[in-house]
Amino acid sequence: MRVVCPFQNPYLANVYVIGEEGQPAILVDPGNNENDCLNRYLERHHKGAVAAILLTHGHYDHIYGLLTLDTNAPVYIHRDDVPYLTDDRLNLLRGLSVEGYKIKTVEDEEELEILGHQIQVIHTPYHTPGSVCYFFKEEKVLFSGDSLFHLSVGRSDLPGGNGRLMESSLAKLRPLPPDTKVYPGHESITTLDLERRYNPYLQ
Repeated sequence: MRVVCPFQNPYLANVYVIGEEGQPAILVDPGNNENDCLNRYLERHHKGAVAAILLTHGHYDHIYGLLTLDTNAPVYIHRDDVPYLTDDRLNLLRGLSVEGYKIKTVEDEEELEILGHQIQVIHTPYHTPGSVCYFFKEEKVLFSGDSLFHLSVGRSDLPGGNGRLMESSLAKLRPLPPDTKVYPGHESITTLDLERRYNPYLQ
């Protein structure tokens, strides 16, 4: 499984592209398409083909690239975060409204099959009500958004956040295989084993 983070955006959010060279891609949190950088990358490495866009949540730094992305691929997002796509009081960037995409809502423990990947949705509602992680089961890869970082976690004091749900949300990640590779929404790649050992929020 080829995972590339070709760009961060000015807000230091990671943009992930999943897929082999020349084949259709899956995007996770396309928060950056400044100067068509993501469009050009996809055209160069994936012939412009995008099969799906997975959103871990609806904050501006994870969805901003959707405004200018050259694709009609469906956008997967938890139903509780759908309002974040069009309400700038929730997505936190004045005037930001993402429209024109086919929205597919996901639920906790739902199993998606995209480009041959079996993907489990894990609802982790504390950073936003609809925050999710996407676990690629066979590859043991987790896209954790702002729910889990390297030795840290996301904040819960923004609109819709709920710190009381942090413990129960993170508890859903502990049973995953320890050699699971974790691709967070910010900062560096890590493993679940390392986080279970040293991340105080995952003890």
